[in-house]
Amino acid sequence: MIYAIAAIITIAVVLLIISLFVGDRFEEMESQMEQLSITTMQDTQQLKKKVKVLEEELLADDFSNNSVHKR
Repeated sequence: MIYAIAAIITIAVVLLIISLFVGDRFEEMESQMEQLSITTMQDTQQLKKKVKVLEEELLADDFSNNSVHKR
């Protein structure tokens, strides 16, 4: 009976030590996901700005074309 308890305690200590090292992988993956999210948000913001500029240019072209055709 003593051997069984000693074995269980030994296994528990070994698993505890292993779990401390495995946690670092999740932190690294979380950091990578956060960086990917930030990069995606920045790219989306840049695309929105470019679309806005293009829309303004198209509207300006429409107004200039309409004024030429009305004359």
